[in-house]
Amino acid sequence: MISEFAMAWLLNGKQDEIEDAYKRGREDEMTDNLSFIKRYEQLKLQEIDELADKKLNELLAHVDVSKVVKLEKLSNGGGIVYVGGIKADEGKLANLKAEADFLEKSDIWAIIYESLKELAQRQMFVSSESLDDMKKGKSILYTLSVQKNILETFKSFQPKK
Repeated sequence: MISEFAMAWLLNGKQDEIEDAYKRGREDEMTDNLSFIKRYEQLKLQEIDELADKKLNELLAHVDVSKVVKLEKLSNGGGIVYVGGIKADEGKLANLKAEADFLEKSDIWAIIYESLKELAQRQMFVSSESLDDMKKGKSILYTLSVQKNILETFKSFQPKK
């Protein structure tokens, strides 16, 4: 990768070439040099975006954004599933459907789900001493609901025929 100093020197040279080409009336040289600078600026912006994403991931180290699921609902009742910001293709969705079916039928899923549900109910109704305790329990139930919805989203996938 070229250093910032070297790139600044190169861009400065390009600007000098543009000025010389302008003085000589050479629009083609000016256009070539301007195109180079625009390409560099686009690459630089892309590099800045990638660096920003990397820094955000470091700040949110516990969140792997490549595994975040989002559903864009369509007016026809269907939807588009994005995993990590990328539209999931048929193969990926078929694979996730099979995994969701397996997970829902597994003992470990039932144990985790029911254990957290019981913990939330105990937090809200047995050991709660304040409104904050009720909110904690509701938060657990909300998390379980989101997990269940994600599972149902993948389970409901119907491949195109």
